[in-house]
Amino acid sequence: MTTVARHSGKSSQIERGEIAEVASLGNVLKELFNTLGISQNQYARRIGLDKSAVSRYLSGARLPTQEFIKRLVSEVEEDRGVPLQLEAKEAVHQQWLAALRVCDPAEYALESLRAELARSRRDTERARRNVEALHQLLEQKEAEARDAADDLTRLRLDWSAERATVSREQIELRRERESLSSSREALLREIERLKEDVREAERMRAEAVQHSSDLRERVLCLEKELSESRPAGAAGEIPLEALKGQLLQMWEEENFPEATRDLTEAAWARSLDEVVEIMKWLLENGGEEKLNVFAADVCRLRPVEDVIRFVPQLDGLYRGLNIDAWVVAAASRMTERNADRFYEELKKIDGPAARLGDRLLAAAVRQVTGVSEAIALLTKATTGVNPPLRLGATVRAVAAHLSRDPGFPFAVAVRMDEVGVPLMARGILQELYLYRWRHSRSGLSAFHVGAQLLDAHTCGALFVLVAEAGSRIAGRFAESLHRGGGDDLRLLDQFLDELESRKALDLLLADDPSGESVTSTELRRYVHRRHH
Repeated sequence: MTTVARHSGKSSQIERGEIAEVASLGNVLKELFNTLGISQNQYARRIGLDKSAVSRYLSGARLPTQEFIKRLVSEVEEDRGVPLQLEAKEAVHQQWLAALRVCDPAEYALESLRAELARSRRDTERARRNVEALHQLLEQKEAEARDAADDLTRLRLDWSAERATVSREQIELRRERESLSSSREALLREIERLKEDVREAERMRAEAVQHSSDLRERVLCLEKELSESRPAGAAGEIPLEALKGQLLQMWEEENFPEATRDLTEAAWARSLDEVVEIMKWLLENGGEEKLNVFAADVCRLRPVEDVIRFVPQLDGLYRGLNIDAWVVAAASRMTERNADRFYEELKKIDGPAARLGDRLLAAAVRQVTGVSEAIALLTKATTGVNPPLRLGATVRAVAAHLSRDPGFPFAVAVRMDEVGVPLMARGILQELYLYRWRHSRSGLSAFHVGAQLLDAHTCGALFVLVAEAGSRIAGRFAESLHRGGGDDLRLLDQFLDELESRKALDLLLADDPSGESVTSTELRRYVHRRHH
């Protein structure tokens, strides 16, 4: 497939953000609109379109869609009570094509192909009708030839029967036979010519059909190419350089609402290549705040496939981007169904943006409301990923749920271990004790409550996971249960029973590599009293 490039218009065509061809079309449409005798706001409401779009179409600041033009023509015809002349309609259409050619060469190429396809289909239909007419004429001539042959045969028989006696009638019969013979020969020659015409018409029809088929394939290919390179509705945008000029002009005039609207529209309507170019331009022009809003709009408004393709482009813009705001916007689009596709792209990133995958997943985890949703998301994003992801931010995000849903981080840790992501499971446990160990008794109480909320199966699996995680995690876990439970030490006792059944109580009594005990003196005394 040949990629159709999108070119920006020449600078001489741009005057205060307007393209000459678009402005000319806008003038024609405004003259038509003025005949309606209503306001632009009233018309916008009538046709269900934003009033700013109507204003831009009629002022020549933006190329209108064909649908808008057709609707305006229809409204004018209904208001006048008579149709516009075909020449006037064609003139408007030609002006629209001229503006489209400047604003969007790729869309113009597609529109030209569609027009050529329509002409080809008309030619094909004419060829079909021509073939049918020739066939009918050929059948008629062949019937006449058969009738002539029958008459000639009859005359020959009559001549043979009466040739013994020569009379005036027989002479006339002979002349008639000779005339019929000549007419039949002429018919046969005409039939041969008609057959040749039919063969030629069939050939031309076959060529027309093939041409239409080829054009249709080209139209479909170009439609697919454009649909993949830009969202629906992107056709007819003014050239990128013109958009930049308009934005600068509006910022100078402090027309910030209109400029914001233009940027938001560009975020979802422009091709990804142009989106990245706009972001670089915003960064170079000192618009970091606008850059951050624009990047967030890209993630909020575009299809998920575009967002996934967009992520690797952020590497070069990292220094000017408020990555936290962007991450929150992108994470809102991450679901169980597409988490793995996000990561396929994120794994390709090098440099400062390499940890975006972890930060995206962490933001998505913070936004979920239930354990099952989080587990589904984490499982899809992390299982089978090679190389393993850096999951520090995600682990911290899971642990942070302890404050609003105490059972959440424990249930997630157990499930991640069960699905084959033990590093993440242990990381969650480590984050819990490291974070909560430095906090108030209320934090330790939440830790204890979270373990209490687990069902018997999950709680048992949690104890096994902790017991297998090593002395440091096991010791801190027991310490949190001991200090967070107050007088209620049932969970601590269950955990100690699990360690004892594994002959692993020494985990709580051992020293860590630094030479310090992994548990407090109070907990060690409790273990000794209970088991000795």
